[in-house]
Amino acid sequence: MKKFFLSALILLFVISGISAQERETSVVCIIYDAVHVSDTNNRDKPFKEEMLLVVGPNYSKYVNNANRAAVKKATQAPPSGAPMRVAVGMPMAVVSAYGITSTELFQDPARKKLSVTATLGKHDYLMEYDLPKIKWQVSTDTRQIDAYTCQRATGVYAGRTYTAWFAPGLSFSTGPWKLSGLPGLILEAEDEKQEVRFLFKSIVKDSTEHTGSERKRLAKVSESAFKRAEEAYFQDPVGTMQSQLSTDAPITLAYRDNSGKFSTGAEAAQLIEENKKKKQTSFNNPMERTRK
Repeated sequence: MKKFFLSALILLFVISGISAQERETSVVCIIYDAVHVSDTNNRDKPFKEEMLLVVGPNYSKYVNNANRAAVKKATQAPPSGAPMRVAVGMPMAVVSAYGITSTELFQDPARKKLSVTATLGKHDYLMEYDLPKIKWQVSTDTRQIDAYTCQRATGVYAGRTYTAWFAPGLSFSTGPWKLSGLPGLILEAEDEKQEVRFLFKSIVKDSTEHTGSERKRLAKVSESAFKRAEEAYFQDPVGTMQSQLSTDAPITLAYRDNSGKFSTGAEAAQLIEENKKKKQTSFNNPMERTRK
């Protein structure tokens, strides 16, 4: 039944050649160390990722700096190739450790739109939202971040009060994750409990990146439909992949941990089960406590 649901979903909503974001050449690229205390019982062991914000004249893209290479490689594979990775000629159904950011987040400040893309097995999904409206209070406090004089601002989003440092000298009304709406690029931000942090690491003027999605064929769905598809995939990754590929041929189960290491077969199955239990017991502090 779950396989049927996924297939029907794709047939109804697949959009050929859709772009989740306008593709334009980058102006600057910023790398952040993103830190999230996902388990309040283990505050000394927060989840950490290196995230990249690609900023163009009008749009921005926020992605996991390591995962973007894997996404790009997967989308460059021939249509008949494996959807994510191949082991000895066999397609792999990959399940990532909980917490790894595999989505692409796109901001369109002028239209006040936020787009999110994600991949489950072979299929790519697009979800569209309104960009969060954060009522920032800008102060006269300043600090230096790299070569930029930044101003301090505070605002509430999704149940957390954030302090953001933005650079008026970089006139882009965007920032990491879903934070935006200031008269300058947000170079650093954290909530008042330091449970969610976007720490500045580096910035470079770069015209070699772009703000478009690496995922080329996207199914536009609602968030609730994606959650159902996601649950079906994680319950039976191999079966879902076989349904997506319309084949009963063998598919290798694979698990990717937080370091990017892959495990397959029985080891992968065991790690996936352990990851499910960990998610149920340890991840008690989501980044978004409320919807707004």
